[in-house]
Amino acid sequence: MRKLFFLALIATVATQIACKKGSVTTEHGYKFTNHTEKGGTKPQPGETVLLQTYTYIGDSLMASTQKNYGGPREFALFEKDKLPKRVPAIYDACLLMGEGDSATVVEVIDTFLQKFIPPALKDAKEVRYEIVLVDIITKEEKQKAEDAAKAQFSTVEASIKEMIGSYNAGSLNDKLTTTASGLKVYIVEKGSGAPLKTGESIKTNYYGALKDGTMFDNSYERGEPLTFPGGLGQMIPGYDEGAMLLNHGGKAYFFIPPALGYGPQANGPIPANSELIFYVEIL
Repeated sequence: MRKLFFLALIATVATQIACKKGSVTTEHGYKFTNHTEKGGTKPQPGETVLLQTYTYIGDSLMASTQKNYGGPREFALFEKDKLPKRVPAIYDACLLMGEGDSATVVEVIDTFLQKFIPPALKDAKEVRYEIVLVDIITKEEKQKAEDAAKAQFSTVEASIKEMIGSYNAGSLNDKLTTTASGLKVYIVEKGSGAPLKTGESIKTNYYGALKDGTMFDNSYERGEPLTFPGGLGQMIPGYDEGAMLLNHGGKAYFFIPPALGYGPQANGPIPANSELIFYVEIL
């Protein structure tokens, strides 16, 4: 209840400030108000920003990075020559903000957005985004992180194939911890950082494979970690549970039975009733 009151208070204060400071129209026609104008560095097209966002229709909070991801989330800013036909309101807003700024940008609900509006709010005319620009990740910083992750790929792949071979041969049995749910975990390093908290925004690099060693997905080749709010059920149960057993800096293998994965439902390259094996690093 206190959290809902706090969010409502943020919205009220933001609206009051917007009335005082006045709004401008962005390049693509959105109403924008910068509430703070701290004079921080402004992001450029092609860079990535770390944002805290709250999406409202009227007084109804529809989504937020805090609620959906456990904290701020990265948002890639398009290069000028690669803008989509329909430019997001948040894109325009970011280019008018500096690090540490708080702002509001308002988007008229057109026929495209109307498809995503709940029936109870179908008469609403606008969507309002409350934004905090937490940090700017330059192209150079982003590239460096991607290159480092990609360089790990071959090492991680060799390690997980060896681990799967040992698991299938039964030579890992006395080294595995089996939880009450049936999840099996082999902890390489618990992690020297702080324990993970429920709802916290967690960044993980991972390599996922089937029991025969076939890789179905990984974050290393993409050069971008997976971010999710820990312990809130937004991942398959086995991955969520396993991650919460570690600290920041932790590394482990998860052996996830079908009931804690995708169960009897096939999912892309993952057949129905598959046991899943993940190598996971908590960043």
